[in-house]
Amino acid sequence: MLIKQENYQNIDVVVAASGRQETVKCAQTLAAAGAEIIITRKGTRRIVEEVTNLKVVSLNNSLSDYLWMLKERGLHTPGLIAFFSYDPMSSDILQMCEMLEVQTKNYIFKSFADCRGCVERALKDGAVFSVGGAWTDPWAKRLGLPHVIVENSVETILNALESATQLRRVQVEKAEKQCLFKTQSEMYQAVLDFTHDAILAIDENGRIQVLNPPAERIMGCRAADSVGQPVEAVLPNTLLPDVLESGEKQLDQIMQIHQTLCNTNRIPILVDGQRRGVVATFQDVKQLQNSEQKIRLKLHEKGLVAKYAFNDILGDSPAIRSTIQIARSYAASRASVLILGETGTGKELFAQSIHNASDRRDGPFVAINCAAVSNSLLESELFGYEAGSFTGASRGGREGVFELAHGGTLFLDEIGEIPRETQVELLRVLQEKEIRRVGGSRVIPVDVRIIAATNKDLLQETVEGRFREDLYYRLDVLDLKLPPLRERGDDVKILGLHLFRQLPGGKDPIMQSQFLYLLEQAGPYQWYGNIRELQNFVERANILMRNAGASSVTVSDILRRRAEPAPEPCQETESRDRRAIEAALHNHPGSMADAARSLGCSRQTLWRKMKKYGIQHPTVIVSFSAAPLTVCNTRLTNRVTLPRPNALSAYFHSRARRFLCIFTPFL
Repeated sequence: MLIKQENYQNIDVVVAASGRQETVKCAQTLAAAGAEIIITRKGTRRIVEEVTNLKVVSLNNSLSDYLWMLKERGLHTPGLIAFFSYDPMSSDILQMCEMLEVQTKNYIFKSFADCRGCVERALKDGAVFSVGGAWTDPWAKRLGLPHVIVENSVETILNALESATQLRRVQVEKAEKQCLFKTQSEMYQAVLDFTHDAILAIDENGRIQVLNPPAERIMGCRAADSVGQPVEAVLPNTLLPDVLESGEKQLDQIMQIHQTLCNTNRIPILVDGQRRGVVATFQDVKQLQNSEQKIRLKLHEKGLVAKYAFNDILGDSPAIRSTIQIARSYAASRASVLILGETGTGKELFAQSIHNASDRRDGPFVAINCAAVSNSLLESELFGYEAGSFTGASRGGREGVFELAHGGTLFLDEIGEIPRETQVELLRVLQEKEIRRVGGSRVIPVDVRIIAATNKDLLQETVEGRFREDLYYRLDVLDLKLPPLRERGDDVKILGLHLFRQLPGGKDPIMQSQFLYLLEQAGPYQWYGNIRELQNFVERANILMRNAGASSVTVSDILRRRAEPAPEPCQETESRDRRAIEAALHNHPGSMADAARSLGCSRQTLWRKMKKYGIQHPTVIVSFSAAPLTVCNTRLTNRVTLPRPNALSAYFHSRARRFLCIFTPFL
């Protein structure tokens, strides 16, 4: 009832037992059943502790436990009252009896065998009444001494229950801490045992505390023999005592440990600003090189590496040397690069060289030719797709080139061929640095440097509305214009001879001399196809020289077209620009903003182009009448009708800046 009334939890068993054998049996049964704490009287506590490992909480009798007895029997019984107890009784009980002029004496026993002697001594001392427990009760009755068993009061029981509850709480918390500590210890031990790095730690006295298996292999010693030893006695050149003394970390240090060359880091352990030890990690340099080589081999297998560097770019002309110098400076940046150049000028060669000279050289280099992929598949190639996103999709989905290039460089060749709908997605990726696969909802962050290339005039493409202006400026952070072969002077000979040497018979000095003579004869040729056309020239020359004889081949036998003056692309470009701008102004009379929007450029760009090509600002003649107003552009002969007179000021405010206004009322 008391346990229910006080709502104590986890109190499962309440047992009353008397006699040693019964107590032992009861305690062992409870222990086997999973009991963790037992509440018992003091005399029984020792028995329980002897036969089990259970925690025991004693019922400590208080003054209130004796008051009823003194009231009922002690105050009316002349003579000595004997108190039998396992431990000395509380002084407040004895003092209370003394105040009430009750003659008492405390007899102490430590075992069941002692109880008979206590009763006999009490009788010898003239005791007429006794108070005790279950152990002294049978002896007192057998020897004729009136005896009363002290009953525990509610207060005593509640105190014991509270003590047991607190003890249980402490046990649970301790068990949880031990479990957490053990889990962490096992986790740390697993990290130490299975990490590839060798780890050595010393305490503030310079003695080894941690030595994992990789460190055992490198140092040639056993942790069981080394832990607790001074580190200098095990490995003299660790320099850990120096770090312990200075408190300064040492990173990426090269040191020799026996026959192993290692890269090491030494880190001091600081606790509240006090140096408490040092941790050192060691990496076998040879293993690092092997791992790096394996990674590079895997990247090569996937084709995700850049094979060329700036040293592979041949040529000694001022134009190419200046271009290489600019490209080298771009390699130190992480900004996007736009490479401009005609077909065959080596745009991918420069892209790979920039990647290999950058801090991303160890990451992947992924190239995609945007013109070689159909518009319907380009988005999935760029961003990947989820399983089942379209007919024919791979069962497990597929990564796009942005994911493949994570941590490296993505080369977008022929960027001008991307359709406008894909340009929007590409712009979002460049701004947010995250992609979403086709058919998926998961956002994937990507860290990619963009190098784009084109042989088109992207600025003109933006004017004509085929390329987004915002994407253009996002790509054109750093621009690199590659010189065509016709502007590189004697580089034609250097490149041609290099290509000739790769072909059969190309290392023959006589054939090389004849080939150089042929190149000199083709001097005025413009090489519109650049390196690709030169490569075709070299291959044809090699075949003809080997079959017909080197001396009988002439340049006219090799060249398929004459060296004609290069067309004037600037004239064609200006003509297209002029026609596009005039068409936009024709379709959007008086509205520079709408005209610029139709061209895919800003209004400032449109004004600049109009000024460059001499296109005048539109002049608008406005007539007022009671009928709907009509606004016409006299130059382009377009007409705009306003629905009501009060719309005129809004029209003027939002449209062209220059107007010739003629107010002609119509009756």
